[in-house]
Amino acid sequence: MTTIDPSLSVRGKIIASLKSDAQLTAIVTAARIYPSKTPADPAWPFIRVPILTGTVADLDGGSGSEQSGVLHCFTKLSTGNLDPEAQAATINRHIVRIVSQIDDIDLGDGESLGVHVVQTQVLMDPAEADAFHGIVQVRATAS
Repeated sequence: MTTIDPSLSVRGKIIASLKSDAQLTAIVTAARIYPSKTPADPAWPFIRVPILTGTVADLDGGSGSEQSGVLHCFTKLSTGNLDPEAQAATINRHIVRIVSQIDDIDLGDGESLGVHVVQTQVLMDPAEADAFHGIVQVRATAS
């Protein structure tokens, strides 16, 4: 039986891919790549991967789903980081590279996953002085 809402599996594949990339974890350690919940006072920079929004779909006569959402990175000015905006853009670039390589991955029960980057952006974080928020919008299709 095919699972038509693989939200947790999709997020798990994305998080595992991010945590296993040496170039990304040289900037953001694997321990600071979180699912939806982050610690009360996280060490910066960090990445948050909330669960994606699932849309159930009938694809070519079979069941499947499309997942969409945003991966977040957070950076701020510090002694070791004098340009948090550039750091957020660099982290975004790594996330795009990593996520774009997630294709045709078996989720079990006959499902496979393909992930595509839709959009990226870096914004000033209004909640923190001298902080930036990078976003990478993704769409994943499981069928």
